[in-house]
Amino acid sequence: MKNQVSGVNSNPATRRYEKKKIISKLLIALTIYGVLYMFYIIDFNLNDNHDPYNSESIVINVAFLLFLIGYYVAWKNEFVAGIIFIFWWLVMWYLALFIAVHDRGGGVGFGLPLLILGILFIISGYRKKKREASASATEPEGKTSGE
Repeated sequence: MKNQVSGVNSNPATRRYEKKKIISKLLIALTIYGVLYMFYIIDFNLNDNHDPYNSESIVINVAFLLFLIGYYVAWKNEFVAGIIFIFWWLVMWYLALFIAVHDRGGGVGFGLPLLILGILFIISGYRKKKREASASATEPEGKTSGE
């Protein structure tokens, strides 16, 4: 039922469903970003004049591996995934400022959506931990979650 005064849904099951919808939308956006990122990495590595042993290529491929780790973690723990994605964005800044020879700002611009997703994952994970803490605080004392 909706609260007539505030318009907020007071049903806990409906609120949980709405929270899961938000996480699902974040994961869908992350998957779309990952597919596009994978196309970029494939194109980058199949380039004719690509030297796989220069520092720029190594950092780009390590950053992609970091993204894949963050993608996997996003399905398990949103908060940690958000931290990984923000760290990935810092790696892209390092690449742009100190290592890259060509297209110095491309990685930073390309990484901006992932930075936003990382921040949203951190907010989502923080709210989830806060909800779990408040739910465990409201449990009756004689009852444990393992029973």
